[in-house]
Amino acid sequence: MNRTLIPFTIYTIGKYVYKIQSISINRKIIESGRKFIQILYSGYYASQLKSVGLQFRLGYPVKFIYGAQYICIGNFFTSFPQLRLEAIKTETKTPHIIIGDNVSMGYNCQINCIDKIVIGNNVLFGSNIFITDHFHGASNIDETYISPNKRALYSKGPVVIDDNVWIGQNVSVMPNVVIGEGCIIEANSVVTHDIPAFSIAAGCPAKIIKRMK
Repeated sequence: MNRTLIPFTIYTIGKYVYKIQSISINRKIIESGRKFIQILYSGYYASQLKSVGLQFRLGYPVKFIYGAQYICIGNFFTSFPQLRLEAIKTETKTPHIIIGDNVSMGYNCQINCIDKIVIGNNVLFGSNIFITDHFHGASNIDETYISPNKRALYSKGPVVIDDNVWIGQNVSVMPNVVIGEGCIIEANSVVTHDIPAFSIAAGCPAKIIKRMK
């Protein structure tokens, strides 16, 4: 089978398995069908990644995973549906997305990388999280005369999210940011600068509202 048709075929099968739940049949059969589709789905994408650990589980369906050969994921990774991972190679940079062990991502999480994004161990993401290490253009006056979608991708620096971080719903993490160990980023925040370890941050832009240590 053409490799490009594999995810579409799994998606089509899965769509009908999920529709079956409206029919009065044994719930155990439905649940077994769901798990089977998730295993197929996860197995296909795992085979594309640079490296992947044990018990890799993707929520069905995935939006897309681009540049899988530049993505490393550790053990016990789980995601809810609509995950989007993009590792984009440019003329000057090779991307690296590195995700540690026991990371859980909520619904509709998105990571866009041209440089380096590192996520530590035991990190929890809420829904609708956006993380990027780049912009369309370097924000200088000359580029304002160019359509944004035609500007060269520009990275101010990598993103690092340390171990045991909890990121709430609807949070955006911008380029050149380090979120230290044990931090909590409250819902609807936009992180534009480093957050020291064991801090609670909130707001747009995110500011420290409490230090836990």
